[in-house]
Order: sequence, then structure tokens, then C-alpha cells
Amino acid sequence: MQILCLKNIQKNDSVIYYRRHYNADAELQLPNKVTDIPISFTIETGPLGNKEFDLDFDSSRVNYPLLPIRKALKDYILTIDKAGELPL
Repeated sequence: MQILCLKNIQKNDSVIYYRRHYNADAELQLPNKVTDIPISFTIETGPLGNKEFDLDFDSSRVNYPLLPIRKALKDYILTIDKAGELPL
């Protein structure tokens, strides 16, 4: 299983400046096919600069164990956030 990319990334406006909420489509390479699933995630920056991460997606659309998908998505999203590729 591999995360290929995030498409259609949209930031939802928030009054709280240290909390960013996004919607996107994640393109996943599963063992037998490539699939897109809609996801929503929130990145909250703590007072010491640590990142709190929350991820939601429809698990019924994926026929694969959920824990590896969640971990791979979290790692991928935090990597592109650190690289500055998420909309501000």
C-alpha cells in the first residue's frame, strides 16, 4: 500500500488561527488497484510547536487494513505540510 498523492486539497476557513482543517481526495495504490477516497483532516499546532493530527475517511470504501492506511496518510500529510505544500 502506498499513498500516491492528495488531489483537490481545500482549506476550510477557521476562526482559530492555530487549527487548520482540510478536505482532499487521497489516491492510494492498493495491492490490486488504485483508488481515490475522500478524506478530511485537521492539523493543530500546540503551544510548543508540536502538531496534533486528526484524520477522517470512509472506511467502507477501502478493502484493506485501516491502521496502515491511517499511518501512511498521517506521515504523508505531515511531510507535505512540513515542505509547505498545503494551502495556507
